[in-house]
This record gives sequence, structure tokens and C-alpha cells, in this order.
Amino acid sequence: MPRLESAGAPSGPSALPSLDSFTADQHRILAYASAIGPEFDFDMLVAAMRVDEETLAEQLERLVAAKVLWERAGGGRFGFSEEEFRASVYRSLTESRLRVLHRRLAEVMEKMHPDPTPEIVAELGRHYFLGKVPTKSYDYNRRAAAHARAADDTAGAVHHLERAQVDAATFGEARAPERAELMEELGDLYYATSNYAAADRQYEEALRHVEHDQPRIRARLLLARAEVARENLDRDAAREGATQSIRLFEMTDDALGVAQAHRLLGRLAFLEGAFRDALDESMVALEILPAGTDSRFLGRLSIDIGNAFALLGEDVRSVAVEWYERAVDRLKAARDWAELARALHNLGVAVGELRPGDGLEYLAQAREAAERAHDARYAARTLLSGVEMRIQLGQLDDADRDNEQAGRLLERLDDALGSGQVALNRGLIAERRGQWDDAERAYSTAVDMARRNRLVLDEAEAEFDRARLRYKTRNFEGAREALHAATRLNVSELVPRLANAYAELRRQLEGPVEAGRPGERERAVLPPDDPAAGHST
Repeated sequence: MPRLESAGAPSGPSALPSLDSFTADQHRILAYASAIGPEFDFDMLVAAMRVDEETLAEQLERLVAAKVLWERAGGGRFGFSEEEFRASVYRSLTESRLRVLHRRLAEVMEKMHPDPTPEIVAELGRHYFLGKVPTKSYDYNRRAAAHARAADDTAGAVHHLERAQVDAATFGEARAPERAELMEELGDLYYATSNYAAADRQYEEALRHVEHDQPRIRARLLLARAEVARENLDRDAAREGATQSIRLFEMTDDALGVAQAHRLLGRLAFLEGAFRDALDESMVALEILPAGTDSRFLGRLSIDIGNAFALLGEDVRSVAVEWYERAVDRLKAARDWAELARALHNLGVAVGELRPGDGLEYLAQAREAAERAHDARYAARTLLSGVEMRIQLGQLDDADRDNEQAGRLLERLDDALGSGQVALNRGLIAERRGQWDDAERAYSTAVDMARRNRLVLDEAEAEFDRARLRYKTRNFEGAREALHAATRLNVSELVPRLANAYAELRRQLEGPVEAGRPGERERAVLPPDDPAAGHST
């Protein structure tokens, strides 16, 4: 046994003992322990190493005395005093040695736990994966992913499925359908966390492994790719994918699949500002749903129906709220946190138009659900919608803070829809502060971004805000130009809450306007604190 006292109680990188100071037996103990992890059980270690219990206990006792390891009170559980030291031991091992160690550890763990807990299943998946036993690793990592999803651990589920995918690549063509199923599941997880590029790659690769005599699976994958295209604002590809999937779903009498495709067509119509068409498609989906459809899909569809009603006029606002509340109840029951965030967000937007304080409370709940789903995109969008409510409440500093925080998140996610709203919010905040030039630049940026991405509703709203600002600053010609653009885009129907303000501004600009400061009547028509209350999505 070498003199280990010089190691003392490691307090940093310089205090770590040299690996050369250990005997071969000690190094073997540390090698096995490092492969198990930062902590390890005595029973697991002795079984894996196949050594005498007393001899191992003595060796561990000395390592504890030297403060290389620690022992939990009561005995039987040990750990490394420094994670960096454990990592250095692990890195010193060759790939062949690591493969042998992990395989041995997996075999012992499997015998010790015939009915493994979710935590043990995950460890078995790790050891068999690193031990390069593909069939065992695949099975355990698929099981671990299922456990992670049940525990709302999306990142953990992705991690295990990525390992399973590496293992599946070693399987023959006979298991191609199974590989396609795995790719679809992994794609769904990427989609749920807004990683649309990764999701699309999985769906595309899965289609290559699915034969043409499997129309239902092909339809599902085509529809999944269409959903990604919609998120990426590629409406033509989304519509084509949805239409193709309907034909395949109808071939197999899959009513739920047909309903899902009609739901997507409704969401595309909504994106284009065709709210009545969006409602019609959603109602078609609702009518053809088979009995016993799960609450998750019903909840998602309820959001879409609420969205359409929310933009069909003030007289049906209460109907929209009812559908959102229905969606919240169904999605809570289904534990679908990502879609629950969307339902709470849109409920907050609808309520916040009249009661901004209540709207902010719903948005806070939506942000909690988005964070639980690890959906950074939707967490950012809840901040965006809250900005305009904070402006209404006079909370300009808070509005500015939330808007810029959301902007930083969405910039990293390359979210064109959200980034346009950030620009519009900057205009509203600058206008309220009397910073007219900054407001003009922000509104113009919002118009350009919406036009570039063919977002008609957003362009119409930004043009109206620009017209309103120019009228306020006595730039009447510029105001008429922007109002003409908003009129051409049909702003009063696309954004019903702006209908009255639009009609009054149009009346003012079409009538005689005297030079100089606007009169009291003109200033009252278009107050700077008349912000829009966000968009349903």
C-alpha cells in the first residue's frame, strides 16, 4: 500500500493524488468504482470484482482514511471525495477496458435487481450501452425513456432514445419498422422541445425505413413533417403534407388521423388570417373524431377552436374563453404540459384584453407549464404577450425587461413569428415613453419582418400602429400611407379589437385636418396606451 497520507483531503486540482501512487489492486478498485459513478454500493462492487469481501473492505477503509473516498454513515455506501479525481481515473482506462467493466457491471446489476426500479433500468441502459451490448442496451434504454416521459423528464427521454438509436443502427433490415417507430418517437420529443430541425430529420429518415405498403405509418410521418413545416412558416409544404396524409389515412379508415390532418389545415388557415376557414376545418376534425378519442387531442383541438372564435369578433369572445377553459381541463388531465402552456397562454391573451391583471396571472401559469415541458420557445412567448398587458397597467420598465428577455431567447431559437412581436412591442413601449423616432423604427421593422414571413395579421397590426403613431406626430401623409396598407390587409377583420380605433382613425384622416397640434378630440381618438393584447397561437 503506498503512502496516501500526502493526498490529504483534496481541495482542488493540485491536491489530487497521482494515479501512479496506487498499486495494481487499488487501481482496479478505483477503475470499477469510477465506472459505477460518483457513488457506489459495496455489494455491487464486490460482486462485480469477484474478490473476497474482507480484503475489499480493508482496501476501501484505507482509501477512506486517505480521503480519496468517503463512506456513508452506517456503511455499505461509498463515494469519491473529488469528482475530478473519479473522472481522471475513468479517463485513464482504455476503451477495451471500459467495455469489459461496463458489461460486467451490467450483468451483476441485472442479477441483483430482477425487478428493477426506473433508476436501475436507466443504469442498466447506461452500462449495457457503454459495454457495447446493443440488444440489451436498446431494450433497457427504451424502457428508461418510457419511465422518463412518464415523469415529465423530456430531456432524459431524449438521452435514452438517442442511445437506443445508436444500438438500433446495428440491427438488420428485419427490424427496420422498429427503427422507424423509434425515429418517430424521438422526432416527437424533439418537436415537443421546439427542436424542429432535429425532429424533421428523424421523420424524414423514418420515412426511408417505411415501406409503401404501410400507409398508416407513412401518413403519420408525413403529417409530422407537415407540422414542422407549419412551425417553420413553410405553409406550402405543410399544406401538401397534410393533404397527402389525409389520402393515406382515408385508405386505412383512420378517422383520428384524418381529424389530425384537418386540424393542421385549420391551423394553416388561421396563420393566413382566414379565421372562418380555420373554424370550419377545426369543426370538421371535431365531427369525425372517433368515440373515445383521448383528452390530449381534444384539448389541442379545443385551443384551435378557441383561437378562431377569439378573432371572429367581440361578440363571441366569451365562446373563445369557454373553449380555452375546456382545453385547460383536458390537457391537465392528459399531463400534456407543452399544449397546456399554449391553452393557458391563449386564455390569458383573451382575458387580458379586458382584465390585464388576470391575463398576467394566466400567462404566469402558462410559463410554468412551458418550463415543465422544457419548451423555451413558449416560455418566451408568454413573456411577449405579457408585455402589452404590462403597458396597459403602466408597468413600462417591467414590459421592457420581459420583451428583451423574450427577444434574446427567440433569437437563439430563430423564431420569426416571435421576433416580429418583439419588434412591435418595442414600438409600443417607445411610443408610450414619447420616443417617437424609436417607435417609428420599431414599427417599420415589425412590418418588414411580417411581410417577409407572409404573416398577414402581424403586418396589418404593425401597419395600423405605424399609421396611429404618424397621425399623432402630425405626419398625416405617412399616416394615410400606412393606414391604406392596413386597409388593404383588412385589419379591421383580422384584428377585431382594433376595429373601432381603425374606423375612427380612418374618419380623422379622410376629413380635413388643420396644421399644427392635434386638437383634444384628435388626441383622444388614438391614445398611446392602446396596445394590442397579443396573438393566439
